[in-house]
Amino acid sequence: MSYAPSTFHAGTGTDFFRKEGFLVDGMAPLITARYTIPAFDDSDGTALTITDSVAKAAVGAEASWAGWDLAEKTKLLAIAYVHPSTSNYIGLGFHTSTLPTDELQDAYEATFDGAGGHSELGKYVTDGTYTAVQTDATIYQDDATLSAVWGIGLYVDGSGNVQKSFVKSAGQWIQVLADTESDHSSFQSFYLRHYGESARFITPIMVWGS
Repeated sequence: MSYAPSTFHAGTGTDFFRKEGFLVDGMAPLITARYTIPAFDDSDGTALTITDSVAKAAVGAEASWAGWDLAEKTKLLAIAYVHPSTSNYIGLGFHTSTLPTDELQDAYEATFDGAGGHSELGKYVTDGTYTAVQTDATIYQDDATLSAVWGIGLYVDGSGNVQKSFVKSAGQWIQVLADTESDHSSFQSFYLRHYGESARFITPIMVWGS
């Protein structure tokens, strides 16, 4: 079966994010996982095993992440496709420094919180404290084995204190949440967030930044 480039670009939402002003000139691709997910630079908690286009979590239930270090950036956009299975939450985030040795600190993230019944924008600060800053209970991916695969996106602009989350549940990317937290001004890593329990991350997984 041939792979249609137009289908790939629709999946990444390139046209949508450009037209809406989130993907602008100067934001270069930093992670481009079109067909195969690259090896993670670091991880913590329930392990993700990469098999070509899928990174699948083991069955253990534990607050977990896996990701990649980046050159320092101020403005970033990331998208990934996810399936939570029975994982309480699943999503992605940007960390202000290179990936930590264990618990997350100093980060913004977007998740589907199936256990809580909402989509969520949240932040970590220096001591590792997590705070949910925006939620929406009218649209989220449930933590069920029969849930469809959804896309999730996160945009951050540290210089403008902007955080926005996006969802793709069928054929269309849409913005869901927005906030103006001022805790973090630049970022050096990107991570996939989950609670184990056979959660899956699926290509395309993309990160752009400047």
